[in-house]
Amino acid sequence: MFEAAAKDKAPIVLYFVEEDLDPIDASRQLHDADLAKLSDDNFIFVMIEYNPDRTPSFDNGSPVPTSKLLSPNPSRDYNITKYPSYLVCDWFGNEYTRYTKTPGAKDLKKQLEGVSDAVEKANAKLQGTLDEAKKALEAKDTRNFMKAAIKNFKTGTVGLASQEETIALYRKVIDEAREEVNSILENRPEDAKDRLKQMAKDYGETELATEIKDAQNIIKG
Repeated sequence: MFEAAAKDKAPIVLYFVEEDLDPIDASRQLHDADLAKLSDDNFIFVMIEYNPDRTPSFDNGSPVPTSKLLSPNPSRDYNITKYPSYLVCDWFGNEYTRYTKTPGAKDLKKQLEGVSDAVEKANAKLQGTLDEAKKALEAKDTRNFMKAAIKNFKTGTVGLASQEETIALYRKVIDEAREEVNSILENRPEDAKDRLKQMAKDYGETELATEIKDAQNIIKG
């Protein structure tokens, strides 16, 4: 379903219903509000049972955002606190509008029709920060590259072209930095401590931070 939405660029409405609510009763809310007809206009409705579990997901230290649509607990990752909740999202699951009660069909349709423009604006904003990251990278300014990249990541946005390019650049920089750490450990250059100290500052908000700290401890002996 979500793959089809991405292919067709179809906005999605995530409908979070009360836990253990009968699916027939849940769907009746949509029909009574005349909302289901909107699915005929290239909009996709997805019903999700509310899950109160707020156990944190596994954190590998990476600031790169992941798709909430593919989460095992969307209620947690979309921070759903009330039901019913209706989230107007783009085809990647990025949220633009939230209702905590059943909306009118006219209002919801207006929000859905505005998703494409919202996507363009969000992508343009990400692109501006991406441009800053590229300039920093060209200047070999790793710290400011990371600041710009992580600024984009903190939006939580996924799928958009500017974000995907930011992620690709970030992963390339991380891979190169990991190779540098391994090289330092293997060759033990005289400036090993200074280089690792600088890397600890540059990569402090990334998944590489732990590896750098471990390398510092090894070099210290």
